[in-house]
Amino acid sequence: MKMNAEIPRLVTAALKGGAGKTFITAGLIAALRKRGLSPAAFKKGPDYIDAGWLGLAAADQCYNLDNYLFNQETVKASFIRRSSGKHVAVVEGNRGLFDGVDSAGIYSTAELAKLLKAPVILIVEGTKVTRTAASFVVGCQALDPELDLRGVILNRVAGARHETILRQSIEEASSVPVIGAISKLRLENFPQRHLGLLPLYEHPGAMEFISEASRVVEQAVDLDRVMEIACAAGEFPERSFSESWEETKPFAKPCVRIGILKDSAFQFYYPENLEALERKGARLVEISALAAHELPDIDGLYIGGGFPETHAMRLAENRAFKESLLQAVHSGLPVYAECGGLMYLSQNLRIDEQVYPMVGVFPIDAVLQRKPQGLGYARVEVTGSNPFYPKGIELTGHEFHYSSVNNLQQMESACAFRVLRGHGMDGIRDGICSRNVLATYVHIHALGEPLWAEGIINKAMEFGTMRSGRQISGES
Repeated sequence: MKMNAEIPRLVTAALKGGAGKTFITAGLIAALRKRGLSPAAFKKGPDYIDAGWLGLAAADQCYNLDNYLFNQETVKASFIRRSSGKHVAVVEGNRGLFDGVDSAGIYSTAELAKLLKAPVILIVEGTKVTRTAASFVVGCQALDPELDLRGVILNRVAGARHETILRQSIEEASSVPVIGAISKLRLENFPQRHLGLLPLYEHPGAMEFISEASRVVEQAVDLDRVMEIACAAGEFPERSFSESWEETKPFAKPCVRIGILKDSAFQFYYPENLEALERKGARLVEISALAAHELPDIDGLYIGGGFPETHAMRLAENRAFKESLLQAVHSGLPVYAECGGLMYLSQNLRIDEQVYPMVGVFPIDAVLQRKPQGLGYARVEVTGSNPFYPKGIELTGHEFHYSSVNNLQQMESACAFRVLRGHGMDGIRDGICSRNVLATYVHIHALGEPLWAEGIINKAMEFGTMRSGRQISGES
């Protein structure tokens, strides 16, 4: 399959997390849209929240690029495929430019930019610094001369004099042009949680956020220079991607109905995961655990992550839906649950002194802690029986959870995963199972683990066939 690799593109990066990358990148994407351009939005790493904001700014899906979760050829193929037909591709980096899994910066934003042959625009925070900011830029150039560092956007600048000193210092020392300078902003309208912005579905004024970000970038950043930088990106070597690559295959005719719990409590889904299910024959049915009274007619259920703790009372009070889900589980419904889904399927969700009854599939309690219990890339070995994966394989994903699990001791034999990297449920085990349900703290990306979608579809088909047999038997 030939793919056009002449894609104007750029990567936005910063020296650290919390430097304003998402606000500026979302504003940049929205400002380019206002010029009549069609941008493709990408987020480096396994992040869901920032990707949601970038997708809103692009009026399209934002896709993740992660050279840890899936191999380099898949990263490039996914990028080219999802940039096809777009005027420009904008990739937001994560954390600091060179931050990776080790001291060499493996899997960092810088390594992704080089893989994509994409120029980098560096966001430099100006808080309480002047000429020293130039050393940041020069240091980035010196640390990796192969990196195509093309421009700087200053953020949180104190005033005109401060901007002048920063701009002159950087351009004289590094020859990298400063293409924008954003003043310190009052961000009361942009609430944050944990490591970044409030999730899109919970924000009281999501479009106002995007409009404000766009306005700020239009006024402060030279968008013509931005497009010049994007158009100067190097061309990918001419090549063909294998027809065996999963995403080149046509969508199968729908053969099963897969429910997706999707509302402001459960919102963390990679678009590639949902597409993978559809590609293999699923018709997706969105369901709200907050509003629905019962499960619709489905052959399987996928519960993603989110923040069920912020909706604990509403989830607990929707007894009819919980009872409907529990009854379906007892009837053999296949359920795949990640992180927030694990919390929802527990007996109780404990927040400080409050106890909120959840679905009760597992006799464990999810307890919200004040500090992260698991954060970063994860790898597990499938060691036990479970509905979706064969024994003996290793799965790579990531975890980010503030909750821990109580009463796991009585369910140790029901854990199908042995933790090789990360924390899981207790640093040793993860992947708790009951009937046709598997719940885990590990988020899986379908591009890195094709068996994920295959396992869900196969089990849903098996359940659908079993149900049909019951109905025929009952009718006779």
